[in-house]
Amino acid sequence: MNKIASIMILVLLAMTKISFAAEYLSADQAKALFTNKTFDGIFLPKDKKFSAYEAADGTHNVYYPNKNKHSKNREWSISENGEHCTTNKKWTGLRCSHVKDAGNGEYHKINTDGEHTHTLSNFREGNQLPGE
Repeated sequence: MNKIASIMILVLLAMTKISFAAEYLSADQAKALFTNKTFDGIFLPKDKKFSAYEAADGTHNVYYPNKNKHSKNREWSISENGEHCTTNKKWTGLRCSHVKDAGNGEYHKINTDGEHTHTLSNFREGNQLPGE
């Protein structure tokens, strides 16, 4: 009996993981969401607010309103499995996260550990960063 119960639990866990993965945006959905869009965000671990613009050429520009500061000429891309990837001057290479539609125009970035790290909202067409 324990063997059957263990197998059923493993099957349920596998199905749960698949259902969570299905909630992430596909590569096409993520490209449509980010390409040529400005959006607002919060980096949750530091409660840091920002706005970003994702240009069609892969340029990722960020504005930090609390410092009235721009971080320009970074890069963004979407991986084959739909992860939103960005560069930063503080690290080498791309950092990628899955994107989940949370409803009401809000999106959550989920890192490889399954943690919700960013909340994104207010997506709008074109570069609407202040001072640009």
